[in-house]
Amino acid sequence: MLVLEKVLFLALKAVHPWEILIEFPEGKGAIYVENRMIVGAEYKDKEKELKNSEAFKIITKKKNAIEKMDIIPSSKPRIKTMSCGVHCIMKILEEIEISENFRQSWIDEFLLNLLSLDTNWIISLTGPIFEGKLHLFNRNYVDAYFFDKTTQKAVTGKEAFSKIIQNREKIKSTELIPIKDTPPVKFKIDFMYLLNSLNEK
Repeated sequence: MLVLEKVLFLALKAVHPWEILIEFPEGKGAIYVENRMIVGAEYKDKEKELKNSEAFKIITKKKNAIEKMDIIPSSKPRIKTMSCGVHCIMKILEEIEISENFRQSWIDEFLLNLLSLDTNWIISLTGPIFEGKLHLFNRNYVDAYFFDKTTQKAVTGKEAFSKIIQNREKIKSTELIPIKDTPPVKFKIDFMYLLNSLNEK
């Protein structure tokens, strides 16, 4: 079974409009995505019929009961009745606490939200025992630097990225520096890879 939040975040990376049709044991729902935003949602069962934010909230609350999910391209433009991007979705997921594994610390949310930006950055991260940098280009993390103040050793690339993720709860401050030139791409880490990395125990 496809996991709802993974499908949502993948759909949000596309410009093409999509419809996510969902069936529950006693109801049906639909989420409409266009231009990297949720632009509408519907939910209906025997007792209620909801639209937009209320519909989206109940769909996410019931996500563990999903029996079937179809993702189809929309054939015609849809009237925009709500506007919910990555940050909005994460806020709703956090509010209703759909999963203990998905509760994000501030740094998890910070790192994920950066991947929705259209601009490119070097993110400088500082902790008590390390300094790190992440290079963000075209909505992917493409390079990293990690310096251990205790051992006085530095690593780069994917190894540095892993060390930053492992030590993220110790990060005390962040700084964003615009990237003016095209950086060398050492690796590519997109939203779904980062989401899964943050959720690993």
